[in-house]
Amino acid sequence: MRRKTFGLPAMSSINLSISHASINANSPLNQHETHIHTECEIYINLSGNVSFVVENRIYPISRGSVIITRPYEYHHCIYNSNEQHEHFWITFSAEESEDFLKMFFCREKGNDNLIILDEVQLNSLCAVLDSLLKNKSDTFEQRIDCLQFFRILNAGKIESHTGNMEISESDVIKALCFMDEHLIENFDIKSLSDACNVSVNTLERHFKKALGVTPFAMLRKKRLIASTAHLRNRETVTEAALKSGFSDYSNYIQLFRKQFAVTPLQYKKKFEMK
Repeated sequence: MRRKTFGLPAMSSINLSISHASINANSPLNQHETHIHTECEIYINLSGNVSFVVENRIYPISRGSVIITRPYEYHHCIYNSNEQHEHFWITFSAEESEDFLKMFFCREKGNDNLIILDEVQLNSLCAVLDSLLKNKSDTFEQRIDCLQFFRILNAGKIESHTGNMEISESDVIKALCFMDEHLIENFDIKSLSDACNVSVNTLERHFKKALGVTPFAMLRKKRLIASTAHLRNRETVTEAALKSGFSDYSNYIQLFRKQFAVTPLQYKKKFEMK
């Protein structure tokens, strides 16, 4: 007789939002700068000449490439041409399912975001997604499809290599790392460009091309993301602002509300109630 006793990881209700799109660089559906949100995200490439930025990494993308991000990992799709770009885009909330979704949560931010699927795996994944898009009422079948989706995703190959970067991308990566190392310091654009061994104009041009924002817009976003960690740690709004590099308290509140659609205090209280 064979017998085995084991416990399954906890899995709460997961609310998936699935989109399938075929667009080009000029489509109004595109988000033209890095963005962050409170949900997990999965991007699946079917075609198109694009790259993907997650935190301080720029990943090469081809058919079968999958990019995964967890809450508060900033990311952005870069269009390298105006060629048609077909992809799936899935977002979902994963509260209380972290143990079940270790590929999202058991890694450092900006690492192991790229998963490579072979053609068989990709076709199987697309079939499951098509089933989820068509199935409107059968909850049991939806749950089976959801588990099958994550099973296929988990079988893919995690790829940490970012490929050969262009010189402009290398400058952007250097600047992003400099920002992380000097996040709460007061430095100007000249100091940042000097650290990257390029001119101010060159660095700003490279940032606009790769990330869709200026260097200091990116720095501001990094500081806002850093402040959320302090707020989730139940520090005061003033402490979160100062420890993230904001000296102007009122400006910090305005920027936070614009980015996250809530004030820092409202954000903090949401986590205090848990």
